[in-house]
Amino acid sequence: MLKRFVFVIPVMVIVFSIATWMLNKDYAMIARDTRLLISAGAALFSGLISFFLLKGDAEELAAAHRDRQSRSKK
Repeated sequence: MLKRFVFVIPVMVIVFSIATWMLNKDYAMIARDTRLLISAGAALFSGLISFFLLKGDAEELAAAHRDRQSRSKK
């Protein structure tokens, strides 16, 4: 389960930063607190989606990474 968070957290950070940038650029008339809440909601929603959709992929990618690391140490 923790392996999935390796992929979920960066997705959430990227979505939050892009959403904040887009809202600041195009919708500056909306209050800053509201824009941050919208960005946080988008980040949480994308994190939730990626948590469930990357379920099998995260474990396979982590195992492949461990295999590569063990081969390079030999």
